[in-house]
Amino acid sequence: MNFNKFQQISTNLKKKQKAFTLIEVLVSVSLFAMAIIALSQVYISVIRSERVAYALLNSENSIRNSLEIMARSIRIGKNFEISSETEDETLCFDYSSEGIWKNTCYRFNVDDKTLEKSSQEGPFMSMLDTELGVNYCKFYIKGGTSNSQLAIIIVLEVSTKANQQEYLFNLQTAVTPRALGEEILL
Repeated sequence: MNFNKFQQISTNLKKKQKAFTLIEVLVSVSLFAMAIIALSQVYISVIRSERVAYALLNSENSIRNSLEIMARSIRIGKNFEISSETEDETLCFDYSSEGIWKNTCYRFNVDDKTLEKSSQEGPFMSMLDTELGVNYCKFYIKGGTSNSQLAIIIVLEVSTKANQQEYLFNLQTAVTPRALGEEILL
């Protein structure tokens, strides 16, 4: 009789104990691990995308700064001339700096894939960051007659690499010189 009572107490205790089985624990841990792995992959993807976006933003800012430097000097320039020696496209003009006219040239160096600047017949120096490559550059002179204002048009295609992928920037800008100190014919 004591044995039956012991069995009854034992079964009552088992009924009162509410715990997880080993299989339930393993299933819940594996589901939690899969969710963490999926979320970490999304997080890593977002971080990589952010790095690419910052790299492209920095490249675009570098290109814009270089174009702005060119535009400032062109606005104060005169006597514009385009020459295409071999494959290199060159824009030369006189630029006023502190009241003194200096010869300035911008050149697309096809071999080095760079946009370069030279002042006073000096050596050409690259204007863009080293990670940027100029694939195409063309200068145009439009107008300049008594009926139209002179405009210098610059067309660029610049490439950069970010996260082992190449990205292209296509830019075009028109700059009108101010013709300071000269009489403008109407």
